[in-house]
Parts: sequence; C-alpha cells; structure tokens
Amino acid sequence: MSTVPDDGTHPAEFVQADETADAMKSQLAKDVASWREGRADGSTRGATELSVAVTRSIVPPTTAKMKRAKPVVVEAKPVSSEKKPFGMSYDGTSRADYIKLMISRGAR
Repeated sequence: MSTVPDDGTHPAEFVQADETADAMKSQLAKDVASWREGRADGSTRGATELSVAVTRSIVPPTTAKMKRAKPVVVEAKPVSSEKKPFGMSYDGTSRADYIKLMISRGAR
C-alpha cells in the first residue's frame, strides 16, 4: 500500500518536501564547487611556500664547572650535665619517694 495516489497527483506536503530537498541539493552542489576551487588553488602552491623555517638557538657548551653546594652543618648543642634523663613519675612523686612508700607498705 502506498500513501501516494496512483493518478500522478501529489499532495501539497510531498511537493513541499521535494522543493526543500532540491534546495538542499543545490546548496550542497554550490558548497562542493567552492571547496573544489579552494583545493585547486591550494595545489598550485609549492610545499616550500607553506612550510615555515624553524630556527633553533644553539647554546654552546660551557667549560666552567658547576660548584656543588656544601651541605649545611647543624651545630650540635653540647649536652648539659644539669638535664636528667627521662624518668617515670608515680602520681607526681619521684622514684625515691615511690620506693620509700612501697617499703613502708611492706613490699620487698
């Protein structure tokens, strides 16, 4: 079954769709023609015209030697005899007081 009548007449929406398709085809043909013209003009140019010379600056090697930085020496502070080594505290009392307390309670 076809939606198009067999008598050769087309409805208005088919005519409008055909006109839109023809307009798009003509626009596409114009675009292709302009693209081909642009490609033809580009092919006449040589490759040397398009390339850009790249200049590199050459740095001559130096004969000077790099000096190494000396490591920073941290001066050690002399240990004073006044400072005591770490000692554990028993509820704020000294070790000697704690021992006296344990002896007084009868611990050996």
